[in-house]
Amino acid sequence: MPQPSEQDRVLLLNHEIRQTEHALDKARRRHRWSNISMVFGPVLLVVIYALAWIPWWSSDLKKIVLIPTFVVALAFGIAAAVLKLDPGGPVRLDRGPGESRRISEGDLELALARLRDERKLVVASIGGDLKVRRVAYKEDAYADIDQFREESKRYRRVNNIFQGFLIIGSLAATGIAGISEKMTWDRWTVLAITFLVGTSSGFMGYFKYKERSFYLQQTADAIEAEWEAVEVGVGRYKRIPSEEEQLAEFVEEVHRLKSEQKKRQQNLEQPPESRPSGE
Repeated sequence: MPQPSEQDRVLLLNHEIRQTEHALDKARRRHRWSNISMVFGPVLLVVIYALAWIPWWSSDLKKIVLIPTFVVALAFGIAAAVLKLDPGGPVRLDRGPGESRRISEGDLELALARLRDERKLVVASIGGDLKVRRVAYKEDAYADIDQFREESKRYRRVNNIFQGFLIIGSLAATGIAGISEKMTWDRWTVLAITFLVGTSSGFMGYFKYKERSFYLQQTADAIEAEWEAVEVGVGRYKRIPSEEEQLAEFVEEVHRLKSEQKKRQQNLEQPPESRPSGE
């Protein structure tokens, strides 16, 4: 059986790296949701206990509010127990004796680091074939597009949640303040809602979730446009006759886009008072 060439090994390693990155992402999501469930379960139980002692609530109203809240808290508790007792990424298909059912997050990180180091050694042993490295960089660019879009969706989701708090909380506080007269609980309700609205506004203003999502999506779209242009030879690439020169132009442009994205990300992570005035 013929041995695979160095180029084939690079492609195979790229595929294994993508598979391991996907498994690691799944393990991290499970770990994150286990922590979220461990927090929200007890918090909802405390909320249920506090709401149960409100004197002006009727028993029917308590049942309507507290029973669904208890079900949600119970679901969070079950999810936390399941995720904490069975951590890790995908299920092992060839599990040996004594091995856990899932691959742990630490093992996946070590496997990913090993694959990347092995890929570096293989690429270095090709003998300085710049075209092969550029082709590999071009293929990796599509993985970068997926990563940027996934991060953009996550920031957009967080921004939408806080924006929903702002809209609903502002309307609720205004409505309650308008109909309240002498009931003392209304003042506490308005205070709590106002606190949530202020917290949401503060987080949105400081962490710039909307801007982060916009820049990530913009970079992903720009890289995708370059990728499609070099594939079919349109735009600036139709005036470049050589395929190697097209690859060189593509690599340079994608590198520039990714560098600009890193600079924007670093700028957004700075405190507001230290950001440039143009941002």
